[in-house]
Amino acid sequence: MSQWSYSNDAYLRINSACEESANKLYQAIFKELSMPLIDSNVEIISCTKDEAVSRYDWQQGIDVILQFSDGTKSTMQEKYLTWHQSTLTVEISKSSGADGAWKYCTAQYYFIGYARRLKEFGDSSFQDWILVDWPALQRADRMQLLKWQENQCHNNNRRSRFKWIHFDGIPANCVISRHPLKNEKRSAVYEAQDVFADF
Repeated sequence: MSQWSYSNDAYLRINSACEESANKLYQAIFKELSMPLIDSNVEIISCTKDEAVSRYDWQQGIDVILQFSDGTKSTMQEKYLTWHQSTLTVEISKSSGADGAWKYCTAQYYFIGYARRLKEFGDSSFQDWILVDWPALQRADRMQLLKWQENQCHNNNRRSRFKWIHFDGIPANCVISRHPLKNEKRSAVYEAQDVFADF
């Protein structure tokens, strides 16, 4: 919980709108991987930055703790976006000069979903999404297998630095699941499509 308001922050509005779609998608993805989650229930933990549990987010880049039916757990960072290109984007440094998530994220999975019909049609489903093995991506980076591009954010007086890579530039061994598949013909951005049809 913070002083940010949904009316003034586009990211919070997108997150709120897409949360249910994402949670259903996680159920489907991990079931397909023979790693079913315990059930369809979701526990949302509301906390302030001063509470210990909040450190998962702002110190380790963990947004979600996945609980599997066999009792094991994993961690995940998630991003919901509406941009017209499908990229994995990660913060290098914050406006303050502090390290960004690229340096401090300890999540095991990284999910990026694009809900391109959200703003115009109120459709919170994802037209493009990818689930990445975060440690594998870090290893690929150390081996210089990733062709990152960099830019600086100037929105709302922010001066954060980011690097990004198109989904197609992520090595196959780093990709756990993806829609549409690499080289699969993409449908028009606003074409009627049910993201859950394949599951």
